Amino acid sequence: MDRRGFLTRTRKKTPAAPNTNFAARSVTSGTAPYTGAWTNNEVIHLLKRTMFGAAPADVAYFLTRTTSEAVDELLNSTTVSPPVRDYGLIDIEGVLYDDLGVAQGQTWINDPNTASDPEAIGSINGLRMQSLMKWWAGQIINQNRSITEKMVLFWHHHFSVQKENVGDFRFLYMHHNLLRVNALGNVKQLVRDVCIDPAMLFHLNGFLNSKRAPDENFARELQELMTVGKTGTQSYTENVTPVPGAYLEASEHDMGTKTFSSFYNNTVIAGSASGTQEVDALVDMIFNADETAYFICRKLYRWFVYYEIDETTEANVIAPMAAAFKAANFNIKPALSLLLKSEHFFDVQNQACFIKSPFDFIVGAIRELNIPFPPVSDYQNGYPKFAAVYNDAARMQQVLFEPPDVSGWPSYYQDPMFYELWVHSNSLPKRAAYTDNLVNSGIIDVRAIVNSTSNPSLPDVLMNDVTALLLRYPLSATSKTYTKNRFLTNNGPDSVWTNLWNSGNNTVVNTALKDLFLFLMNLPEYHLC
Repeated sequence: MDRRGFLTRTRKKTPAAPNTNFAARSVTSGTAPYTGAWTNNEVIHLLKRTMFGAAPADVAYFLTRTTSEAVDELLNSTTVSPPVRDYGLIDIEGVLYDDLGVAQGQTWINDPNTASDPEAIGSINGLRMQSLMKWWAGQIINQNRSITEKMVLFWHHHFSVQKENVGDFRFLYMHHNLLRVNALGNVKQLVRDVCIDPAMLFHLNGFLNSKRAPDENFARELQELMTVGKTGTQSYTENVTPVPGAYLEASEHDMGTKTFSSFYNNTVIAGSASGTQEVDALVDMIFNADETAYFICRKLYRWFVYYEIDETTEANVIAPMAAAFKAANFNIKPALSLLLKSEHFFDVQNQACFIKSPFDFIVGAIRELNIPFPPVSDYQNGYPKFAAVYNDAARMQQVLFEPPDVSGWPSYYQDPMFYELWVHSNSLPKRAAYTDNLVNSGIIDVRAIVNSTSNPSLPDVLMNDVTALLLRYPLSATSKTYTKNRFLTNNGPDSVWTNLWNSGNNTVVNTALKDLFLFLMNLPEYHLC
């Protein structure tokens, strides 16, 4: 990302001449273990990339670990309880129905939804899908000290199943749970399971496959978007073998052998009565192609580090990651560990070069500014608040269960803009409105935040502490001075603020602090992580 261009282009109010101390990007570091400083800066960088935001308690916790220990702990999988019924009676044209299959507060994941009225079945299906969305948002907000939630969202982007194409709460939950359970597991097995996943079969027309009319949609996307990629020597045709579904209609299945292209070394896959052997052989063939490991590692790199992969990064980072990935029989942890512990990951040029996604933006603020939220288990109080977060992110154009197309969110793949696609004339005002509301409504207790800084009576110290909390990309000294003078000292000496702070005039102090936070959270730097 051209940070200078972004900061100049999107700034509504320029407090001072922008910091022009930018060097051309040239990252030559590789996967050698990082041995540099382990301070707030490095911990926050790691947490913002592997979690949603860097909560102060998490920063303090990981400061007591080494870099390697911190990454190892983040790579531990976590388990969660399933979503539950949070809705009451269902009103259909004045007639009240109950979901008799499951009581409020109990999970519906194993209930088939067999209400007597067809309209009630449709309403219950919709309500359960809504509770699934709320629950997922709640898991992101209440995340553990683990990379799990970031990886679940990564796989959702990678496989890009859309709820409108699935239409059934059971299949949507099964797909999500498949991604969650395997988020840090074996990618080859995950891909194999996705091949017969009901949600995927509906999403990409796998259920329409028959020997008389093969539907190539899933087979193409399986290769182009999920495993091998669509650059280099690959050449896809319409004669790709359809992958069997969750169950096999024997009369519709082609029992003959299937011969693949020279890219796959003219592999021949024999027909089978159950179809499972063919799925296994297909996935084996795809993962035997060297490009598959490279393709998946490039996607991980863009998710966690930066969108630009030049020849140096390909050689120094992607190739070692792919080798570790293959050597581990396609278990994902070794590749992630190599990346996240590397000097490349902590290279200063790879810090503060992301534009926050909507969930990074919203949940980062919630967690970093200590906004209280109920645990996921408290569905009565929690689910309505989780729904608000889900809807806020949706308004900023990141909708869970609704990636915009089969490739996922363009900000992670669309050359040349990538992350810059998150901020535009539609989304940026919504981001500003969100942070303005946090401050103006008192959801953020700015006075409590400032009270916890090292010495809030000294304006320079206060500016350093607050900007370090809110901004990953630092303000220049000139910009800090401008901001201090405007909001704290009223262009007078520093003693103006010190005297005001010590005077006990909370009304004036609190107003100044609110204005300061409003200003800083509207700066372009606030959108970087």
